[in-house]
Amino acid sequence: MKQRPCGKQKVSIHDVAREAGVSVSTVSRVIRKYNNVTPETESAVNEAIKKLKYTPNAAASRLGSGSFDNIGVVFTRSADLAFQNPFFSEALMGIGHVLESYDYNMQLMMYDDAERESEKVMAALASGMIKGVISLSTRYYDMLVQELSNSHYPFVILGRFEGSVSSKEIYSVNTNNREDSFKIVDHLARLGHKRIGILNESKEYLVNMDRYDGYRRALLANGLIFDSSLEINVGYSLNDSKKAIIERLREKNDITAIFAKDDLKAIAAIQGIKELGLRVPEDIAVVGYNDYEIARISSPRLTTIRVPVYDLGAESAKMLMKLINEEKIDKNECILATELIVRESCGFRDDNGK
Repeated sequence: MKQRPCGKQKVSIHDVAREAGVSVSTVSRVIRKYNNVTPETESAVNEAIKKLKYTPNAAASRLGSGSFDNIGVVFTRSADLAFQNPFFSEALMGIGHVLESYDYNMQLMMYDDAERESEKVMAALASGMIKGVISLSTRYYDMLVQELSNSHYPFVILGRFEGSVSSKEIYSVNTNNREDSFKIVDHLARLGHKRIGILNESKEYLVNMDRYDGYRRALLANGLIFDSSLEINVGYSLNDSKKAIIERLREKNDITAIFAKDDLKAIAAIQGIKELGLRVPEDIAVVGYNDYEIARISSPRLTTIRVPVYDLGAESAKMLMKLINEEKIDKNECILATELIVRESCGFRDDNGK
């Protein structure tokens, strides 16, 4: 195997693993002097370290002392996109409060490239900079979750995983996105809507796929025909979302209701509808998802699914602490309850809407 040119780039733990023909986690165990490594493997790793002149991160040898009680919190998005959405800040608050009670710190890790994300997070674990991982969302066949499930490192995901490993090996905190989406779209259908559009986001993320599936099932259950013209493909930015909604309605104004998979996109829909001189809900009803603070003060107030986002974060942190402390966990999947909140934007006034 070719060595890196001297002086070009710092040798990493991944280089050592490749040279020795072992995994990154095995290199980490050798560096930390764990006793669950064969003499042959230990020798191969040490030879690779010597050959490549690799200097282990000081954290690797100090992990056991408690000097680095950090938890990696992974955003599967860039910083720009992550902090636009109140979901992440609310989840972080829940995680932070729990970790603080255990004297642990958060290390935020943000990547919009799956391969780079997996490489960086696994390296941080191997070096001892973080003791465990909480992933705030999952991609379809998520590379990082696959890597984590094949390692000895503790981790918890917000959401679910779909891939080649058994779900029994993965600890997760989630809500029932399929059933909740079904519930809110079914509500629109029962109000008499026949043409219910959906604001479609990237199907790279499982949460979007699950909410889309619930939407489709609700149409089918109510005898409504689905066609691709009901899908309005929107970007991540609110401005792009509003533009896409305006363009679709200008092209053909046949939609009587819109289901947005996130409250912010629902607000963008309301703005776009109003800019066209139409009314919400009289001309087009709009419903959202998550029940952010803005849903309660928008005009009209937004019908939505109330998701306990803070609790999602807090429960994921509690579960991870149990894994790190080797405490018993009754179930590897924790599903939190949600609630349909009916407000004026759907056209049906519930005086108890909060």
